[in-house]
Amino acid sequence: MTLVPVYFPPISFFKSIVNQKRILICDNTNYQKQTYRNRCIINMSGGRQNLVVPIKRSSLNKSYENTIIYNKVNWQKNHWRSIKTAYKSSPFFEYYQDDLSFIFFKKQKFLFNLNYEILIKFLDLLELSIEIHKINHINDFQKLNEVLNPKKKIKKFKSYTQVFQDRNKFQSDLSILDLLFNLGPESSDYLRSL
Repeated sequence: MTLVPVYFPPISFFKSIVNQKRILICDNTNYQKQTYRNRCIINMSGGRQNLVVPIKRSSLNKSYENTIIYNKVNWQKNHWRSIKTAYKSSPFFEYYQDDLSFIFFKKQKFLFNLNYEILIKFLDLLELSIEIHKINHINDFQKLNEVLNPKKKIKKFKSYTQVFQDRNKFQSDLSILDLLFNLGPESSDYLRSL
């Protein structure tokens, strides 16, 4: 299976790799706007909320591995604040917050590197033993772009208890953050059951 790392991937991303022994990570695709490469979706009191990593304009027509994060705005602090607001009352936020907060206080220059680090961290937190091999070419861009498109039809997964479920009903296929903060160590079992 060939993928590109994305920003706090949706649950469907991890569903597709949970039973894999190895995955291929392509670092030489073109950067495309409006994909999960620079955004994730979390559940806030008002419903689904996009968190978008700002990209330096000069990077927009470059390869993904050379896409530069626009770090002149304090996006990391804003994202961490939103995540804390959304999940501080979830059952496992306190347990995992130290494992994840460093990501928001470490400046990364390149989007690919940030997302690769997030992927490695989540494979560890979910206790998924998956080998990762980097490649620099992919043949099936169409399939890859379908996976990365946040505007595609939302996959309906079986429900689990979410923080704002009383207001928003169950929100399917959010960022893996939602699953981890709500199910904790049971997250990988949930993924395998899908």
